[in-house]
Amino acid sequence: MKKTMLRPADVGRELLSPLTNLSVLFSWLTLFLIVEFAASGDVLGLLLLLLVLPAFFRYLMRILDSRAKGQDPGPLSVDDLLWFGNAWSLFVIVHVAVVIYVTYFLGSKFGPAAMLVADLLLAAVIPASLAVLAITRNPVECLMPRSVGGLISRCGPGYWVLPSYFLAVGGLIWWLTTRRMADFLLELLATYLVFAFFALIGAVVRPHRFHDEVRIHEAAEPDQGLLDEKLQSERTKVLNHAYGFISRGNRDGGFKHIRAWLERDPEPDSVWQWFFEQMLLWEIKEPALVFAQTYLSRLLMEREYVAAVKLMMRCRLINEAFKPLPDDSELAIQAAEYCGNDELVRALNMPPR
Repeated sequence: MKKTMLRPADVGRELLSPLTNLSVLFSWLTLFLIVEFAASGDVLGLLLLLLVLPAFFRYLMRILDSRAKGQDPGPLSVDDLLWFGNAWSLFVIVHVAVVIYVTYFLGSKFGPAAMLVADLLLAAVIPASLAVLAITRNPVECLMPRSVGGLISRCGPGYWVLPSYFLAVGGLIWWLTTRRMADFLLELLATYLVFAFFALIGAVVRPHRFHDEVRIHEAAEPDQGLLDEKLQSERTKVLNHAYGFISRGNRDGGFKHIRAWLERDPEPDSVWQWFFEQMLLWEIKEPALVFAQTYLSRLLMEREYVAAVKLMMRCRLINEAFKPLPDDSELAIQAAEYCGNDELVRALNMPPR
């Protein structure tokens, strides 16, 4: 059985990684010093703070994402300072805002007991929500109870080191504020512990190889430079027209319009994946999953087993009840066996609910 729980030595290694990894160390210190300088200034300081905040949160998500894949996050770059591009990584600001709101507002209005209960709930779900955000790069998905709960369930007992760390750090910082510790040192320690927290989240989810199961990064943010501008525009028009049908309840008409385009698209190898990914951006995911069943049939017919398994895992991450079309069940199981995905084999063999 594959070991998926971190050993104490692994936990310690991740907690020390902001110190032992020079690129992370210098990035942490650079960001901290810039934020400290900006916070002590006036209007110029505010402008500097607005410039550096995207880099701070974006780099935290890069640490999580990289450690989840067992990679080096690398140093801070100029691109991290930009507000546009990879906007999903800035959604961590929402998580921070929720924690601050609960800690200060609820504590002051309803007392320590209410704040403690709320903090316990946040400690249980915040790490999983951040992990889902890094894996899917989809802010909506990281708020879905099914996705968050599914990740916690799959990580098992090893997941709970994250809520424990979350609460321990919160308690430590609160205690240090009562000791009249110098603000500069307290803030330096706090930012370090935050960096270590994101590294630890990545380490906890890494053994489960979520990124290997689903090529979400390439899927959620396809390289538009690979598509001819005119072709991109034509595909978008087709998709918008189909959405008009589907949003008004005429799903058959919408899919008929898409199928007509699929037969004449000049790049058949990319068109199916493109439509599937774009449909996932819709508020309602069900049409994308229905389209995925036909897309899956095509992959299975062409014996593209690896791509087929990744597609199924992607769909099951959105809705664990996803199944291939009845005629494709045997081939889907064969594909899962070929890829050695025993969990998917068991799921496909289960009778429909």
